[in-house]
Amino acid sequence: MRFVGLAVVVAVGLACPAESASQWRSEATLLPAGLSLVVPGAGQHVLGQRRKWAYFALEIAGWAFFVERRGAGSDFRDRYRDFAWDNARVQGSTRVDGDFEYYETLTHWARSGAFDGDALTAGLQPELDTGTYNGSVWSLAARLFLPSGTSVPPSDPAYQSGLAYYGQEAYGAEMLWDWSGEPGAQSEFSGLVEASDSRFRQATTVLGVVLANHLLSAGDAFVSSRREPGAARIRVATSAAPGSQWDLVLMIRAPR
Repeated sequence: MRFVGLAVVVAVGLACPAESASQWRSEATLLPAGLSLVVPGAGQHVLGQRRKWAYFALEIAGWAFFVERRGAGSDFRDRYRDFAWDNARVQGSTRVDGDFEYYETLTHWARSGAFDGDALTAGLQPELDTGTYNGSVWSLAARLFLPSGTSVPPSDPAYQSGLAYYGQEAYGAEMLWDWSGEPGAQSEFSGLVEASDSRFRQATTVLGVVLANHLLSAGDAFVSSRREPGAARIRVATSAAPGSQWDLVLMIRAPR
């Protein structure tokens, strides 16, 4: 064994009594574990272990797969948004894309229904067709806020509470859709949404694998350095005189 030519000296610049400094004198075996926690396989490299390549390879493969899955998920997301706009959306003057929950709703409901059921009447008139998404929202609002039925006048506070709920949960005029004119299109759209979602889920899963690789490599390096404590160490040394600076010396010893 020999010390390779790497020594980093950091002047901490703290004045303290020699008694306090002596409490910090230590030789630790945490360096390989810390290196592997940041870059899997780095601690094994310091320890001269050939299995470092397995940790390196898994790290590279994991991130490559993550980037590919995220990219594929984004591509499918763009495709299903465009598909919905071309085949189901009630197109207004400006296209507005929704979040994932919105497009997932489009996979379950053939029609959104109107937001304002009677545009010629002042105020908001809820959609009454329960076969549409917005109509189902008003039906739920009526059950929650109008247990005695919707015959109460619009000025009634209970009716206004139900109307406020409907206004928050129903989709507005810029987000309406109707699949009824495109037989089979909703099923094709659902496939695009599932393809996008599955690839985003795979990307999330591989992140867990990458994290596990960091932890496993760090744990392996820690156990290995405990078995061979002279392989890599951090040494904290101080001068004996009170008020002296602390010197942190990092020394790595590798096999011949």
